Amino acid sequence: MVDADTTEVDETSRGLHPNAQIRWQLGLIAAIVFSLLSLYPQVHLWVTHSNSWQHAIAYNQGLGDEVAYAAYVNALIEGKPRRNDPYTGRGDSSDTRLPESLFSIQFVPAYAIALPARALGISATTAFILLTPVVALGSSLLVFWLLTVLTGNPRLSACGILVVLCLGTLASGEGTVSSFLGSERHFDFFPFLRRYQPSVCFPIFLLFLILVCRFFAKLERPILLGILSASTFAILIYSYFYLWTAAAAWLVIISFATLLFRPEARRPTITFVMVVTAISVCALIPYFVLIARGFESARNVQALATSRTPDLLSPTVLIGAIFVVLLAYALRRGSLSYHDPAVLAAGSFALLPFAVLNQQILTGHVLQPIHYKGFITSYSVLIAFVVTLGLNWRPQRTQESGWRVSRKALLWITIAAFDWGFIEAQQAMKRGAEGNRLAAEEMPVYVHFSDRQRAGLSTRADEVLLFDDLRMADAAPAVSSFPVLWAPHMIVYPGVNADESKERLFKHLYYTGVGVQQLDDYFHGRNVYYGCAVGLFGFDRLIDGLNPNAKPITAEEKNAELESYKHFIETFDEQKAATPRLSYVIVPTDESMNLANLDHWYQRDSGERVGRFTIFRVQLKVDPQDQNASTSVAVRN
Repeated sequence: MVDADTTEVDETSRGLHPNAQIRWQLGLIAAIVFSLLSLYPQVHLWVTHSNSWQHAIAYNQGLGDEVAYAAYVNALIEGKPRRNDPYTGRGDSSDTRLPESLFSIQFVPAYAIALPARALGISATTAFILLTPVVALGSSLLVFWLLTVLTGNPRLSACGILVVLCLGTLASGEGTVSSFLGSERHFDFFPFLRRYQPSVCFPIFLLFLILVCRFFAKLERPILLGILSASTFAILIYSYFYLWTAAAAWLVIISFATLLFRPEARRPTITFVMVVTAISVCALIPYFVLIARGFESARNVQALATSRTPDLLSPTVLIGAIFVVLLAYALRRGSLSYHDPAVLAAGSFALLPFAVLNQQILTGHVLQPIHYKGFITSYSVLIAFVVTLGLNWRPQRTQESGWRVSRKALLWITIAAFDWGFIEAQQAMKRGAEGNRLAAEEMPVYVHFSDRQRAGLSTRADEVLLFDDLRMADAAPAVSSFPVLWAPHMIVYPGVNADESKERLFKHLYYTGVGVQQLDDYFHGRNVYYGCAVGLFGFDRLIDGLNPNAKPITAEEKNAELESYKHFIETFDEQKAATPRLSYVIVPTDESMNLANLDHWYQRDSGERVGRFTIFRVQLKVDPQDQNASTSVAVRN
């Protein structure tokens, strides 16, 4: 694969020439192609649901949690405080103080969406739809810039956009390839586009890489570039834990490699690192203060585990090891030079998976490493691959012109990357088609409540909505700010503790006619992820990869929950029915529902038809407060 065209300037030796111009037109073409590809699931949903396209959003079902992020953004758009729980409607105020949560601490991306959305008068779901192509375009251009800084080859960098961004799930053994490997699939589509984590600040992560690589390529202006790098790092700190910790680990690796192998770079490197470290420490101090204030809430959600077990067989660790061995062999033979900053950069990106997936060997703690695998390490090894292709490979110990990848090879690599990206987008669309079809049909219900609220509809502070379908309860707060009785993602917010969450879940089951036997059947069914099993046992017990110490749910634990639910039903009374009290009940119109338990405690009106659902306004038949008032009057008399 040697390019016969010798008229071009050899730009692959050591990054950009000081006076070289970045050929943005090449990067822009590839960026537009990828941005259009990223819209495939959304466009498909619009085409297949043209009658309700204005309310249809294609959530990335294979990425999960997007509805929970959209709910928080919607709350901020509607003016709720930073510490709020959109599922319970509780917010931080002078009367009630909510603890810090992962949402309130990592607030930068949420406000980056909410503030423009509020100014433009658009909803959280509309903002999420727009977010995908915007982030895809921005990330593509930044990948192009990063690769150009490291290789100086614009054609390779344009090709690298599709390689890096389309092959993320392939490199991590996720997405479509997991079906062939027979492994559990945690992510599909293009994982970095999960809204809003990590999508909003993934470009900031790339910008941090660019600034650091630009410094090490030129060794100029260490103070200025140190300030800029540290500023982007500070933004990452309040954006997403996995982005800033990965950025810190990579900075340590590349700085150490530079100090070790480039003696001429030691003085400016020390200055640069000291500037970045000083500013970063200042940014981390308030961050850890916030973490301390919400420690219990964050710990319960993130499942910080104690472990020193290494992870040496993850696909990205193995791929990175291959590149490290290849680079080490080439350096030993003299085909590459230790003094080439691009070589050290390629090695640092290849080593990053080992560092972030095995840091527990030193620290003794691990925090949901699956997120590093899905959002960080796959892109790291793909960047290492592209940079390695662009290195100045020379014949052993000679001064002859070096090897470079040919244009024809780049063309075929680009086509192959695009084809795989198209397969990922198409397969993700197919896997999420049913869920997104249901979401499009359910959206008019959420919009109905949102419109009614803007028109002045209000309910008591302790009133909640009851959705027969827990998926609807999970998705509703992304559009309407009415609180719900219970939803699977309620447990990731600080508005309720574990006991209250469990009681609200039991109430949902009781009102919707789920008996002990039906719950037992659910426990022993095939689909135990989405719904009540999460509320009873936690996400880390249901999703492989969140907690390496998580143990399978035992029959004893299931039986204990069944007994607990049985006792709950037997002791249900007026007080439980009234706290919280239901305001509206939403059920499918054409499906037979068992609402006998609900009707025992609540009076339903005739109902209002919205789409394929019926919305009932309900009132307590017996209000404990009225009973108490009557009792007090009787006693006084």
